[in-house]
Amino acid sequence: MSDLAKVIGRQIEALRNSKGLKKTELANLLGVTRQTLDNYIKGKQIIDSAKLAVLARSFNKSMDYFLKPDDDQRFSLLFRAENASAAPDEIIDRIHRHFELYLQLLEHVDRKVAFNPPTYWMKIDHQELTDEDKRRIEDIAAICRQALSLEGVTGEDLFMGLEDAGVNIIAFPTDPDNEVWGASAHSLEYGAFIYVNDHPLIPEERKIFSLIHELGHLILHRDKYASNPSELKYASRKSDLAEKVADHFAGSFLLPRDRLRREWFDDDLTLSELFHLKRKFKISIQAVIKTLHNYGYITDAQKDDFLECLYSRGYRKAEPDPLPYIMKNHRLNRLAMRLYFDGEISMSKAAEYLGISLLEARELVKKWGVEC
Repeated sequence: MSDLAKVIGRQIEALRNSKGLKKTELANLLGVTRQTLDNYIKGKQIIDSAKLAVLARSFNKSMDYFLKPDDDQRFSLLFRAENASAAPDEIIDRIHRHFELYLQLLEHVDRKVAFNPPTYWMKIDHQELTDEDKRRIEDIAAICRQALSLEGVTGEDLFMGLEDAGVNIIAFPTDPDNEVWGASAHSLEYGAFIYVNDHPLIPEERKIFSLIHELGHLILHRDKYASNPSELKYASRKSDLAEKVADHFAGSFLLPRDRLRREWFDDDLTLSELFHLKRKFKISIQAVIKTLHNYGYITDAQKDDFLECLYSRGYRKAEPDPLPYIMKNHRLNRLAMRLYFDGEISMSKAAEYLGISLLEARELVKKWGVEC
């Protein structure tokens, strides 16, 4: 049988294993016998396109996924969630699919990598970050800010600033109850990719933190990325050291220690002073409190008191004095618009690239000034 049949067979088996499916379950999904499925997997019989499409739709994969050999994996993915073991596979698969579509779009316009994040290796053989660890992370965050020309950039401008630096950013909503706030991926050829959960119930401040948190993973944890997303689901982000590192990176990137030195604080910080920092740096009030605590500006008791005060006022998940909605997907929209204008893709393909319905795509085309 052809090499293509063997490639497809290996990919079908890899998908089955990643989903924990029995062969009989997958055979039933395809409407074939167990023996026929075995022939597909072994490359003795090539699966027809209709059944391959069933697989692609069922598991939110592109057809290309099945046609590329194992050694042609272009993505390494890292996912994070508060309780990742509970995150539905369809959410992880959907994020993975959007990364793949963005890469296809970049291939279509022949846009090679504009930004490969620098990597820093930190040996930490303990479960809690020491003051020395934190200082090292802060130094790395400062170097990255400078390298990305993001000195003094805050809030919504960070999305555009990172895109201008060459980071590929995707934002779309998934159920916030599953607590998948962000994800990241890396391709040697096409660079860094970051996903941010853009659900309207998630404060914009949290989305900004997720954006920089994922940047931290890309810079500090490249060795932890793998092609199988299930290998990277954290049991609990609260106890995972990599998450603590990325959190401290994000906090020090968004609220740099050297800029805080220009602020005046008395010995007893007040909630109003914290709100001043929140508005000035355009980050969440919880991020302000936790970053100040990491810097040693407030004690454990003060941090707990501030957080309890916020929680008692209903701000455990909600954000006081929230930022207005931030427009995202600037480059993604721009590239899809360019291809549509040039007649290289259909409206349905533009909708697929952008992750929207055909009806929404028609409305978007009107905004682009194109007759439907």
